[in-house]
Amino acid sequence: MTPPRPPRSVFTALTEGVYWLVVIDVLLVLACAPTVLAWGLLTPDASHVMVLVLATLPVAPAVTAALHAWRARSTDSDLVPASRFLRGYRATVVDSLKLALPATVILAVLSANISYGKVLGTASLSSAFLVLGVLVLLVLVRALTISSQFTFRFVDVLRLAVFTLFARPLSTLALLSLGVLTVGLTFVVGGFALLLTGSLLTFALWNSERPVSRLLTEQFVRPAPEPQPAG
Repeated sequence: MTPPRPPRSVFTALTEGVYWLVVIDVLLVLACAPTVLAWGLLTPDASHVMVLVLATLPVAPAVTAALHAWRARSTDSDLVPASRFLRGYRATVVDSLKLALPATVILAVLSANISYGKVLGTASLSSAFLVLGVLVLLVLVRALTISSQFTFRFVDVLRLAVFTLFARPLSTLALLSLGVLTVGLTFVVGGFALLLTGSLLTFALWNSERPVSRLLTEQFVRPAPEPQPAG
C-alpha cells in the first residue's frame, strides 16, 4: 500500500503547478508542430485560407491529450505530466481525429465562402456562414472534451455534445468566452501567444467543462456492479 503523501507547502504546490503548465505547454507545441509549420510557411490571405484551416487538424488530439492530463492531475498526485499527456494522446488520437476531420473540412469550406463571398456571389450570406462556423466549432470543442474522458460511440459523442450545449448553458457561455479570448490573443498579440498560453487555455477549458463531465457521469455512465460476496 502506498503511504499517504505528506501535506505540501504553498511554495511546493505553486512550483508543481508551474511545472505542469510548462511541460504540457511544451508537449502541446510539439504535438501541434505540423500546424505551427504550416502557419509559419503560408501567408494568411484568402488564397490559403482553406489550407490554413485544414492545417489545424493536429490541434485536436493535442487538446484532448492535454485535457486528459489535467483530469489525471485532479485525481493523481504523481508529478508526471508528460506521462499523463502521452497516455492521453495514445488513448484519444483516433477518436479526436474522427471528430475533427469532418468539422475541419466544414470550417474550411465556410472560411472559403466568407473569403470569396464577392466572387462567388455569397457575400450576403457571410454572417450566416460565420454563425454556422461558430456553432460547428462549439460542437467540436465540446465533443473533444467528452472524448478526452469517455469512450462513447462517434454518433453518441456528437449527440451529447449538442445536448450539453443546451443542458449546461453556463458551461457553453464559458466555452464561447474562451473562444473569444483565444481569437483576441491571436489578433492582438499574435499567433505565437497561443504557443505560450496553450497549457493555460486547456486548463481553463478543463475547469469550465467539469459541470458537463459531472452531468454525463451521472446520467449516461452506468456504475460498476458491486462485487458479490464469495460463497
